[in-house]
Amino acid sequence: MKIKLSPRLEVIAGCVTGACSMADIGTDHGYLPVYLIENKGVSGAIASDINQKPLKKAQKIIDTQQLQKQIETRLGSGLSVLKPGEVEVVVMAGMGGLLIRDLLKVQPAVARAAKKLVLQPMNNQAVLRRYLETAGFLITREELAREGDRVYEIIVAEPGAMIVTTPLEYELGFEYYRHQHPLLGALIDRKIFLEQQIVASTQGRTTAVAAKQFQESSRFIEKLNEVKKCLSN
Repeated sequence: MKIKLSPRLEVIAGCVTGACSMADIGTDHGYLPVYLIENKGVSGAIASDINQKPLKKAQKIIDTQQLQKQIETRLGSGLSVLKPGEVEVVVMAGMGGLLIRDLLKVQPAVARAAKKLVLQPMNNQAVLRRYLETAGFLITREELAREGDRVYEIIVAEPGAMIVTTPLEYELGFEYYRHQHPLLGALIDRKIFLEQQIVASTQGRTTAVAAKQFQESSRFIEKLNEVKKCLSN
């Protein structure tokens, strides 16, 4: 069976290319490690999940592709399934940004021993980037992937010092203004759309929380529109 990845997983796989070993934390169906072994020169992988059901699906695909010697499945939460330095690259994709941050916090030795982290948060990307900065990680690469009306943000980080020059880097990616991705405009449009929904839901409400959220979202939309205008010039 030939494994076909979604656009999101294709971009993530591209960020892993060149590594000898990797771990897919929260592997779900196991497509990513199988694809990397078969197509990208990865020689060994660990596929883990906190739930038994998706891990069984991953094991079935691994067995079908006869990759039992190259890919090991492990049941457990986050980086607790790994020893420091056991793999070169750790992938954590398809989770919330807060969860990824918390899983990195729980096992800092494992996170820092990896040569590279490939992270794809579904939300709270800015929170995750702020954590990486304060925890002593350098974002070395940012990628975007589009599926339908969603634009996914992929963050590649390794131990190091990061200097953020503008708060918008937390929202749009490290050095977004220098390395302008072809999908940056689409990402900005998506963020504007989501903030507009917040503005619509909080407009006219008198509670302090709603009023604060309305103001913050309105200001954020203005900043995003400014960036979008600069991109078109």
